[in-house]
Amino acid sequence: MGDTINVLRYSMQLQLEPIVKNVFIYAMIKPELDKIKLVAVDMDGTLLDDEKNISRRTKECLGQLIRRGIDVVIITGRSYEALKPYKDELGLETPVICYNGSQTVDGKTGKILRDEVLPDESSRYIIDLARRENIHVQAYRNGTLYFERRRPESDHYENHVNLKGEIVDFDSMNPLNFTKMMYVGSHERLAGVMRKVEADIGDKTSVMFSNVEFLEFMKKGISKGEALNLLLSDMGIDPADTIAFGDGDNDVSLLEAAGIGVAMGNASEAVKAAADFVTDSNNEDGIARFLSSLCFIKRI
Repeated sequence: MGDTINVLRYSMQLQLEPIVKNVFIYAMIKPELDKIKLVAVDMDGTLLDDEKNISRRTKECLGQLIRRGIDVVIITGRSYEALKPYKDELGLETPVICYNGSQTVDGKTGKILRDEVLPDESSRYIIDLARRENIHVQAYRNGTLYFERRRPESDHYENHVNLKGEIVDFDSMNPLNFTKMMYVGSHERLAGVMRKVEADIGDKTSVMFSNVEFLEFMKKGISKGEALNLLLSDMGIDPADTIAFGDGDNDVSLLEAAGIGVAMGNASEAVKAAADFVTDSNNEDGIARFLSSLCFIKRI
């Protein structure tokens, strides 16, 4: 796939008429593109525009892939409950990867295929630190969102994922068995907290930003890239035969795991540095535009 990526980069830089460039790209890399078996897409900032909608053009693009027998897989930091309406809108029955890789769910039945939880020791530390620093902390267990009290941050998050949380005393939960925990707040403040968490429990906990305001915690070793590799192994697909799209820091491992990694135009600099290509933003049909530029789908 490395030679294909180099050819693709070269061809995209050529100063040719669009139709001539498309013919050139198609002739040069069609044999490699014919090998693509799966396209993985992040949700927020990638599949969804800023209004949390899937555009008509993006929907048609993914529909073309499905009709060609190419699997489309959603890989997100969201819970299954929060992503399901979009999965159903696209008519997907492929497995979905949730919570940044902590959970994989059968897209047909909703059955949980894999579920990795944080060690309770890490979860208790995250809760205690949040209480001391007056940071909003929340957690997912068995698909339910929990927090100890309602704050502007909890309202903001609920609106973001269109999911309602439940108020609970974390001390009353034993064991905790959280799939994912989160801090919600300003990036400047959370960036400092992130360094402390990594220093204190980084050997037991994966720590990453999924959004500038969302600092997320999973079991050590969990990532979107790791979950994609496990899924591809189960499906019998070579990672080289995949394309992945993402925008957030939690997508870096995803783009690195795929044969072709594509950062959205609105992606963080870390994601763009990790990607093979950068496409247009999530508000400009970046997924469809990239695939159209490869002649991988018909222009819409």
